[in-house]
Amino acid sequence: MAINKLTEVHLKNYPQTNKGYALSLLADLEAPFSERITLIEKPVPQLKSGQVLVKMLTAPVNPSDLVYLMGKYGLAPVDGAFAGFEGCGIVVAANAGVYGKWLTGKRVAVSALPGEDGVWAEYAITKANYCLPVRKEISDQQAATIIVNPCTSVCLVERAIALGAKALVINAAASQVGKGVIRYAKMRNIKTIATVRSKANVSVLQQLGADSVLLNTDEDFHQQLKEICKSLQARVLLDAVADIDTPTTMACMPNKSTAIVYGRLTETQDPIGGQFSVADVIFRQHKIEGFWLATYIGNAKPWQVLGLSKKVQKLFAEGVFQTDIYGQFGFADFPSALEHYAANKSAGKVILKP
Repeated sequence: MAINKLTEVHLKNYPQTNKGYALSLLADLEAPFSERITLIEKPVPQLKSGQVLVKMLTAPVNPSDLVYLMGKYGLAPVDGAFAGFEGCGIVVAANAGVYGKWLTGKRVAVSALPGEDGVWAEYAITKANYCLPVRKEISDQQAATIIVNPCTSVCLVERAIALGAKALVINAAASQVGKGVIRYAKMRNIKTIATVRSKANVSVLQQLGADSVLLNTDEDFHQQLKEICKSLQARVLLDAVADIDTPTTMACMPNKSTAIVYGRLTETQDPIGGQFSVADVIFRQHKIEGFWLATYIGNAKPWQVLGLSKKVQKLFAEGVFQTDIYGQFGFADFPSALEHYAANKSAGKVILKP
């Protein structure tokens, strides 16, 4: 359906141009993050069938955004496409049938279309089923963060439960996903073994309810991990780091353990970025699988996505989930804020307010 076939109320809200931050394909991959984005303005395209137009209110920076800017994400950069994978906004136009009409005027958490424009912009175009209506008691800042990290936390814990886990290991556990996993696993009576790089994060995660927090810079880290994994029979690793961390952590875990790789925080420029122990896979029956929320949402039925959203938002409303926020920034200050987040992820989210 072309724009001129949209209803009159939609037309008056339909902008002609859109401004936002796109990945600069001319930037050196070794350049600072602030130099890897460029502020551009371009026409707003017509909505395709099943799509909605969202006026963005807030959009966070996630580790996956940084990996994308580094050119190491699973999606190849698109020239002239806005970056940013999630946010919060108001649906102002729709070409998506009854559901799109129902969404119009509602505040929603929004996920970007994989491989197309992102949400670090004034407006975002995405699929209607990538929009989740948000409860009124959740702020714009928190609403902008309810998809990528909290939904991932819930899905990872529930996958671990499906694998029969009574305890799990999570690396980079001071991340927002890690904190969400610890909170949600505690609700589901799953023990958590958290590994971190910074000593300052040990007490933070202990207070959240982690059953064990290990500092991976300790000389006897691997021996500690091996002993606690044996004691708790932890057979699932939730892996956000990849590279050498996957096989070295799995080596400390019991036979028939599974690594669920959902991220890649390693600093290596290797385009593959993953390793595993062939001997452990063959002789100890270890398994490795991946998780990407975009695939889950893309394959799920609308009621399954809404069910996941309802569960996550209830946890936010009850204070179980809470995203740490460092600050909110406009277009002018966003590049320097992006640089801060890249160096201080545990300090809280950087939020773009167009």
